[in-house]
Amino acid sequence: MIEVYSTPTANGQKVHIALEETGLAYRARMVDLQKGEHRDPAFLAVNPLGKLPAIVDPDGPGGTPLALGETGAIVLYLCRKAGRFLAETQREQAELEYWAFAVSASLAMPLAMQFYHSTLAPEKLDWAVAAMTDGAHRALGAFEQHLAKVEYLVGDRFTAADMLLYPHLATSAQRLPGALSALPALSAYAARIGARPGVLGRGRKKGAE
Repeated sequence: MIEVYSTPTANGQKVHIALEETGLAYRARMVDLQKGEHRDPAFLAVNPLGKLPAIVDPDGPGGTPLALGETGAIVLYLCRKAGRFLAETQREQAELEYWAFAVSASLAMPLAMQFYHSTLAPEKLDWAVAAMTDGAHRALGAFEQHLAKVEYLVGDRFTAADMLLYPHLATSAQRLPGALSALPALSAYAARIGARPGVLGRGRKKGAE
């Protein structure tokens, strides 16, 4: 059974969604960031970077245990292990990697920093809030343009890339002024993905506990 070290964030939800959608057996261990549990030696032995989520698969490649961090890497590993929600052609593989990395590098960062500068920072800097808000809106705009033409990020079906994008739309982007109200394609996409039993009914809920 896969051990999942998680926390109620968009990244935590991504891994829970992947596990629920693939049907892989797992047990979740919620880690309290405010108490600094992610810095405990026991957790650092799982992920030396001290970041959540992380997993330990006792039946990893070759039948040996595997500890893994970084949300994107975890989701892709789980989909490969289950043999589901992956690309079917080389073109789809390239597109899946593009959108997966775009979520991580171009969307998640400005959303996280916008939340930090607008809510958590000891000193609110208007220029920083404006810069991160603009960066998040520009990234969302690129996804909006793409999803105005297709139902899913890659091909004609739900894939790992959608698992990585959806939680940001359902949680992080909701903190932006106006949320997704000016983005009809993303709003429809989020509703469509969120209606999947493995997403809203189980994955997102468990990732928020």
